[in-house]
Amino acid sequence: MKGTASHLLEFLEGARKRFIIPVYQRNYDWKRENCKQLFDDLVSIINENKPTHFFGSIVSYAHSRDEVILIDGQQRITTISLILIAMINTMKKGICMPEDSRLAEILEDTYIVDKYRREERKVRLKPFRDDCIAFDRLIYNDESEYIQDSKVTINYKYFYDRIVQSQELSLDNLYKAIDSLEIIDIELEPLHGDNPQLIFESLNSTGLDLTEADKIRNFVLMNLAPNVQEQFYDKYWKRIESCCGNELDSFVRNYLTIQTGIIPNLKKIYFSFKEYTKDCDEIEDILQDMLVYANAYRSIKAYHVGDKETNEIAKRLDLLDMTVAYPFLMAFLVYAKEKGIPLLEIREVFACIETFIFRRLMCDLPTNALNKIFATLHNTVLKNKKDTDAYSSVMIYVLESKKLSSAFPKDEEFINGFTTKKVYPMQTKNKMYIFERLENNCSKEKNDVVENIEQGILTIEHIMPQTLNLAWKQELGDEWEAIQEKWLHTISNLTLTGYNTKYSNRPFVEKRDMENGFKQSGLRLNHFIAQFENWGENELELRKAELAKLAKNIWPYPETKFIPEAQDDDIVSLSEDNGISTGRKIQYFIFQDERVEVNEWAEMMWEVVNKLYVINPFILYEEAKGNKNVWFATTETSKSYKRVAQGLYFCPSKNSTWNKMAILKNLFRLYQIDEDELLFGLKPIKQQPEI
Repeated sequence: MKGTASHLLEFLEGARKRFIIPVYQRNYDWKRENCKQLFDDLVSIINENKPTHFFGSIVSYAHSRDEVILIDGQQRITTISLILIAMINTMKKGICMPEDSRLAEILEDTYIVDKYRREERKVRLKPFRDDCIAFDRLIYNDESEYIQDSKVTINYKYFYDRIVQSQELSLDNLYKAIDSLEIIDIELEPLHGDNPQLIFESLNSTGLDLTEADKIRNFVLMNLAPNVQEQFYDKYWKRIESCCGNELDSFVRNYLTIQTGIIPNLKKIYFSFKEYTKDCDEIEDILQDMLVYANAYRSIKAYHVGDKETNEIAKRLDLLDMTVAYPFLMAFLVYAKEKGIPLLEIREVFACIETFIFRRLMCDLPTNALNKIFATLHNTVLKNKKDTDAYSSVMIYVLESKKLSSAFPKDEEFINGFTTKKVYPMQTKNKMYIFERLENNCSKEKNDVVENIEQGILTIEHIMPQTLNLAWKQELGDEWEAIQEKWLHTISNLTLTGYNTKYSNRPFVEKRDMENGFKQSGLRLNHFIAQFENWGENELELRKAELAKLAKNIWPYPETKFIPEAQDDDIVSLSEDNGISTGRKIQYFIFQDERVEVNEWAEMMWEVVNKLYVINPFILYEEAKGNKNVWFATTETSKSYKRVAQGLYFCPSKNSTWNKMAILKNLFRLYQIDEDELLFGLKPIKQQPEI
């Protein structure tokens, strides 16, 4: 690597030098404020008689004798070139004239074009695609042929107008100011060990300018020959971007989750991608694979995943705002296409996922548990699935086998959550989802609840109002405060109406019988309400039962006929006591996606504690203080204790297996780790010989 101080124009000039902006760089995107600041700086150079002005570093490497690849600084070089073109065009049109009559020719021949070059395109700077077309038209074409909406053209016109209209600088002084710009010219030497990608990472380490997907695009394309870069960009990357739009970071994160089973940190997607590809021989193979999953991603976002009913489920999943399920849905859709899974089976899978997510939502189960579930669900299904098994049947079995915070709520738990949860404070999208499902269920005669709520035509109505007047208090009786507190925001007291302001806090009978009241409502939800003479706790209980029955029909607990094959060993989680405390032997455990072979329960304890120490040592030190936990100590109190770290000792062999499980459960509670994250592989129970 060579780094030298230089003047910008010295860097740009050269009889054969051409500057290539590679396809992995972003399009030109300087904003008006950036252009204004640059021109103001040029004015101040002359007004304050500054000999030089630092213009930053330019990082490049020579691809051939006459081609320079720009790694960093391409935005500034493009902008300076726009100023030079604006100067040339004002001189050619006779609008502004310099003292040096040769200035237009000098600028054009030295910095803008190589008129002796044999190729059809003679411009020295080669921006990418659309930018290149817009750039060239500024040089060779009439204004009527400029690409008006290009940032290249917009910024050129800013400089052109400022040169012509403000007359802050003569053309000679403007050229002098540009000639005063100093840079650090960093020339890489790939053949001598310089790695352009590592240099690029260092220059963009703050992450302020580039998205994670920008860095990934640069990584996969940078080290390829320019012609291969363009080929891969067109064949793969451009199509991936088209599928994902401005959600490319999210797509790559989901893709990596599918491939690795581990969810990358949002701010470290790029480095996770580098790690994933380090053993890859051909980057084209990964790009091909990414494009397959990008098409699946687009299908989910466009609600085009199967037949009409399945597409409607995909749309409803969007209302639940459950992008956490994307890794599974993408993996499943790719698999379904490869295996030719029938549309009905695809619908079964999507319907089950919808029910699983909604039941958990209404039971207030933690959403963070879904990350791990959906990261590994597809692979878990394939591990259990035989050729004769239906995919949906195996998936249902896997989901219904989940425990604790990962559980699939059964009817009793779901109905209790559905009917007691305060629905009104929920997110608007979730509420739209609930009322859309309750209103339309599976009817072909649908009311467009979502669109009508979004447009303000329909609103959520409290049947018993939030503010109770005297008539309502009398109707509810002496316990009106307790009744309102219990029922006000629950689903039993909520409905839809287009006449919320007219209903206000009128007595129930008036709401029912008035023009466009409950009796005249065109909404199915209001038909049940309209039959009552009063609205108190008895009526709320009746509607609760009615909605509970409806909910069980809309979000049924799925059935499966799948029976897993007998395994050589049993796998149980920390959350399960079955088989752990009854003399069973352990042969391995799985924690943080790593399988570790062990011979004894004590050995497992030692390994897990050391892994927890790496996650957060402070918790274990706190356990060791004050003899709160006899398993931990700050000194080696006996030979049973083993040193974990300085001032921290652990006794892995003390007491029974049952006690070991209790200690681990306590530690997992302190670390806020789900007990299902620790799995034990048990040795098979030997069959007794027949007598």
